Amino acid sequence: MNIIGLGKAGCNIAECFQKYPQYNVFQIDVDKVGKRCYNIKYEKGPEEYEQNAPDFSDFLGQIRGETLLIVGGSGHISALALRIIEQLETKSETDILYIRPDPLLLGSLEKKHEKVTYNVLQHYARSAAIRRLYLVSNLVLEEVVGDISVMDYYNKINNLLVSTVHMINVFRNDTPVMGGLRSPAETGRICTFGIFDMKENAENLFFSLDSIRDMGYIYGVGEKRLREEGSLHKKIVSQMREKALDETVNVSFGVFPTQYENDYGYLLAYSPHIQN
Repeated sequence: MNIIGLGKAGCNIAECFQKYPQYNVFQIDVDKVGKRCYNIKYEKGPEEYEQNAPDFSDFLGQIRGETLLIVGGSGHISALALRIIEQLETKSETDILYIRPDPLLLGSLEKKHEKVTYNVLQHYARSAAIRRLYLVSNLVLEEVVGDISVMDYYNKINNLLVSTVHMINVFRNDTPVMGGLRSPAETGRICTFGIFDMKENAENLFFSLDSIRDMGYIYGVGEKRLREEGSLHKKIVSQMREKALDETVNVSFGVFPTQYENDYGYLLAYSPHIQN
């Protein structure tokens, strides 16, 4: 899988994927140098970035297959996202991971630009110009992590996000021993990730998604427990029956064996509607 980080936030998150061998990581930002890095010229505003967008065909020429483009909403450089999508159109199935920042930290110009980017990318997803748009809120990640020092803030929330996305990718490419993750409806192109506390039956989506129509639950359970705990099957079925009581949401789940001592749960949620 290919990971492209755009701008400071996008590149910081993309770098976290480098610890896993399954990804080819590319980074595009001002003053960005190194392997698979593109040093973009600084521009004073989003309009200038869009108007002066370079040709990335040589830089992105080796990309084939699935690609995840990571974009932070407030950076002016995010205006390049549409140009990158256009240049990837014939080469790759492209998803976007869009990071919504804390609005308290943005100036008036950044707020306006973030709103425009947020809405334009959703319309691109709805029109199938990209495969899916995954929305993530920094404020929600902060709540999930709990107390974080100022110096560790972005490191902690970025690592939570990346480890979640990576494990979901791993399980999606594995075979469950129970259940099965169904593909969402074709219209479910606006999505988010999350974590699922199996013991407490508690959910934490990384974005407050409206009008969810498909939910996928991933159980990552130690192989020893899967073999020895007689009540586990009944517990999982009971949880999923409870989730399925909402007839507006299509629920699927998969139970996957792991070699870890601790059990892990993850979520995928899909909506067909533009988010307010």
